[in-house]
Amino acid sequence: MARFDPNHKTLHLSALEDAVVVLSGGSTGIGAATVKELFFRGANVIFGDVNDAAAEEVIKSISSEKVHYVKTDVRYYEDVRKLFQFALSRYGRVDHAIANAGVLERPGWFDPRNSLDDLAKEPSTFTLDVNLTGVVFFTHLALTYLSQNNDGGAVDKSLTLLSSHGGFKETPGMFLYSTAKHAVIGLMRSLRPYVANTFPGVRVNAVCPSMTRTNMVDGVVGDWQKGDLPVNGPEDIASVLVAIAAAGPDWDNKLQRGLHGRAIYVLGGQSYDIEEGLDKTEPIWLGKDASAKVKLAQQSLGVGDKWITGKR
Repeated sequence: MARFDPNHKTLHLSALEDAVVVLSGGSTGIGAATVKELFFRGANVIFGDVNDAAAEEVIKSISSEKVHYVKTDVRYYEDVRKLFQFALSRYGRVDHAIANAGVLERPGWFDPRNSLDDLAKEPSTFTLDVNLTGVVFFTHLALTYLSQNNDGGAVDKSLTLLSSHGGFKETPGMFLYSTAKHAVIGLMRSLRPYVANTFPGVRVNAVCPSMTRTNMVDGVVGDWQKGDLPVNGPEDIASVLVAIAAAGPDWDNKLQRGLHGRAIYVLGGQSYDIEEGLDKTEPIWLGKDASAKVKLAQQSLGVGDKWITGKR
């Protein structure tokens, strides 16, 4: 896999000075660390969450002038729309958006103790509602808000989606969580050719944190650490998210438009580009003949603007 260095000299983090960033899930953990890092870089941050008390503590620790909290339950489209509208109304633009809000698995799914009578009660879809539907809502809104007043892509904009280690590897017991996080990577992949053509100037990427010290991993972090496995701090993920926002057209990249269409895995504070590794090794794991045919098949699909032909 290719390494991604969030502190590389070619990344101009000063470009985030006065940028307007919208983020979901900013009251605790990775989200709170990212809000603080963005503030440190001079950005104006509008973050949504449902934890009012924790949000107030975040703002108190930095600034109420450049950091703003809008209560947002990402399961509800209108809540997410109001988050973006607040940013646009106050600053006249949105420069970067980070879909960070997430929750862990809820019990009840695929439980071998379930009786036929237990199956009469529908299990909770809360994990999917937050981790997938909420991300889709956020992404749908972000692309249009990022494109406002951008003169056909004159200004670099970015959208970053939070996936997970469980978004590309099996995560036992995390059934709906892993389903949602796999889907987030699928969303990013489906968007990367489409966004480049349809929303000029907007880059889309995903970040996949491995074990990260937050209250979401209290139940398993002990066993993980017993194996002497690397653990991320929330600040490690925050630095990657901020670096992706800064990795615009001036960043040294073969696409000549900055970091776009990548899934960045973060393990023990080190970052790796999953997509580049998959692309380079496809002829090995799929076979040369099949890989060549897949390449032609993908080219025939274009940018994906012909699937839905209904008139508006």
